[in-house]
Amino acid sequence: MKRQLLITFLSCLFVCNVSDLFSQGLCDNGGGGFELDKYEGCAPLTVKIKNTVPNSFSVGYDVNYDGQSQNPLLAQGLPSTTYYNTGNYTILQGGSISTGPIYACRKVKVYESRYPNVQYTSCGGGKIKLLFNDDIILQTYDKVEINWGDNSNDVLNKGNALELEHTYASITTSPVVKIKGIFTSNTNCAEGLELSIGISFQQPLLKNIQIKTVEMKGNGSLEVSYEGVTSIATDILTSSDGGNNYIIGGTRTSGGTQFYRVPNLNVSQVYQVKLGSKDLCGGKQDSEIVTSMILKGTSGNEKNSISWNQYPNAADFQEYQLMRDGVILKSFSDIKTISYDDEDVQCGDSFEYSIVAVTKIIQSISAPVIIKTTSTSPKPVDQMYVTVNGDDLIELTALIPGSGSKSNYEITVQRSEGAGGAFKKVNTLYNETTYQDFDVQANKNSYCYRLIYQNACGQKAPVSEPVCSILLQNQNSLFTWTTEKPFSDDIQSYKMSQTGSAGSNAEIDMKLQNNFAPQLTGQSDPAYTFQVRADSKNGNFQSFSNLISFKRDADIFVPTAFSPNEDGINDMFEVKVSMYKSFKMSVLNRWGEVIFHSDDMSKGWDGMFKGKIAAVGSYIFDIEIVNNINQTVKKNGTFVLLK
Repeated sequence: MKRQLLITFLSCLFVCNVSDLFSQGLCDNGGGGFELDKYEGCAPLTVKIKNTVPNSFSVGYDVNYDGQSQNPLLAQGLPSTTYYNTGNYTILQGGSISTGPIYACRKVKVYESRYPNVQYTSCGGGKIKLLFNDDIILQTYDKVEINWGDNSNDVLNKGNALELEHTYASITTSPVVKIKGIFTSNTNCAEGLELSIGISFQQPLLKNIQIKTVEMKGNGSLEVSYEGVTSIATDILTSSDGGNNYIIGGTRTSGGTQFYRVPNLNVSQVYQVKLGSKDLCGGKQDSEIVTSMILKGTSGNEKNSISWNQYPNAADFQEYQLMRDGVILKSFSDIKTISYDDEDVQCGDSFEYSIVAVTKIIQSISAPVIIKTTSTSPKPVDQMYVTVNGDDLIELTALIPGSGSKSNYEITVQRSEGAGGAFKKVNTLYNETTYQDFDVQANKNSYCYRLIYQNACGQKAPVSEPVCSILLQNQNSLFTWTTEKPFSDDIQSYKMSQTGSAGSNAEIDMKLQNNFAPQLTGQSDPAYTFQVRADSKNGNFQSFSNLISFKRDADIFVPTAFSPNEDGINDMFEVKVSMYKSFKMSVLNRWGEVIFHSDDMSKGWDGMFKGKIAAVGSYIFDIEIVNNINQTVKKNGTFVLLK
């Protein structure tokens, strides 16, 4: 037991001695020597170094030795060094002679030389006030001398009040105040640097200290930026009860653009923010009150509904800026507009929104809110239209809310021939809103279409209301057209376009009529094209019908023979007439007896007379029509009845 205690004691003694040895550093190792041209002085202090050890080599210096390090970094052959900051420094010399290493240390003391931090303000009438900052610089000096620049001086002794006042007899010139710190018992550094302040007798305008921006962050901190004035104490105040009571968040005295953060606030609470400024002369002024903004949002049916609080200051209000992912989504100039539905979204999207209230000088920015787009039941497509682009082309266009940015949706296209027909699927559009249907005969049929929209979450909307192409037809110079709606809105009116082959052009307002009889004369163009256009009540849609070519004069085509033998080839004597209003045809035998008569061009002669096939031979036709300009046209001739 005694042996163990002895070993412990000796071990401790050895460790403690080694620790003391290393804590003493290298200064006491001796053997070195050097001189300095000065050992004390004002910052910045330049010290020249002279080695006094003969026959030494590899001599270097650590000019800021910590007194303990065993492996300091030595600058070889250093002739001088400069100390810029006040403090006590140790210079370590390290080198070698023939017998081994050498070390030596010297102490250097650097005194404060910076000028005191001081603010001034003009109080009017030649009165100036100085306010010194009670910081480490001021506390270093024994006193401060002030030369007012008008042959008068003051002294601020240590411990005196930090505010000095001076009144100038004349304010016609701008004096320069010179201020410097003094050491009363230091021969090596008698005084610090001199500060010169050019005096302006113009009083600072406290009303110019105004808030520029107020921004609520998502973490509950409120960031305030404003333009401060040097030497003017400005309090940042917030209220959560409508401005009845304010709490000081902090105080600044700096000039220029200032930023202050008020932490730990409720992002769902509206706050009033203002600045309270006061100068050294006792003047006080509050800034304009700024109200913080709050944005709220919900999502449903594939749209994001956003609302915000109304900004109270209507006099200087300019606009609200609704931001989405850092970009202005929409601006609102009406201060009472406090909601918006963003439909330019699709199921599954996430966007960050914020609202900015902009006045003539202030911006108030809400905390950001992230909204994820959802949809319980997507709405059917309610904006679509169809138009005829040719006899074999009908184009269908749908307007999906926000379709410009959507990238993952489907539209099923169904079609029927005419109103009331059965709808069948004809195509599926992927991220497209226009369908071109080439499998049509637009000059013979009207086609109706309806759509089924499926959003990015795979939810299908109910089938849309149908829209139908306009079919224009001509029967005996009377134009008629179908009236089923070609777009998702009521029809305002129809317009009939009449284009002549000789260059004439007219557009006739048909109101809501669906028939038209052209009024032509002998001076009219020889031929025309007609087309109907439907316009919607909301002004968003137009739909065109098929084109019809129309001749002023009638064309009559009469066969030269027919064979009513029931072989399915030329069994009827049929006359073809185009562009007519009325039609009469008689068939006569060689003795002039009428054996067939028809007032309907679609009803020809089947060769029967008195219950049996007429005899083979030649017969006479006598045709009379009234054409499109009310002229009676007659045509007669012969044809042959064959077996």
